[in-house]
Amino acid sequence: MKDLTTSIYIFEDIIQGNFLYVDKTEFIWQLVMPAKEMYFLSRPRRFGKSLTVSTLKAVFEGKKELFKGLAIYDKPYDWKPHPVIKLDMNGRDFSTLEKMEDSLRHILLEQADFNKVSLKEISSNAMFHELIKTLHDTKGDVVILLDEYDKPILNNIS
Repeated sequence: MKDLTTSIYIFEDIIQGNFLYVDKTEFIWQLVMPAKEMYFLSRPRRFGKSLTVSTLKAVFEGKKELFKGLAIYDKPYDWKPHPVIKLDMNGRDFSTLEKMEDSLRHILLEQADFNKVSLKEISSNAMFHELIKTLHDTKGDVVILLDEYDKPILNNIS
């Protein structure tokens, strides 16, 4: 029997922690098969966007073993690992242009560190370009996942 959780939003932690996971990987497989597309997934708050992004990250990183017993496991997918840049806007300060720039730089430095890339650029837009180009040149097609895209707007709406 598997335990329920409402506080874990990382696919790998749910699977390895033996928590109940409602299998949505059939739909994820249908999403990733065109592989040359860009998608915008909008759903209400608390509706599983972060878990979906985390699941996509595991797929694109080629972590097939995590999906054993799920719909996507036996699908015709190559499970080739791709470099993934996950931009999570949650918990960042976007209240001024300076704080937004600092937050974006911090996010990009975290992702560069995760992907073992050293960045020379100092502005966030140049860092982002450098990170994508470096990963593409060394590891192939890059996947960019944006989570909590609405947080900066919701935190500064007034």
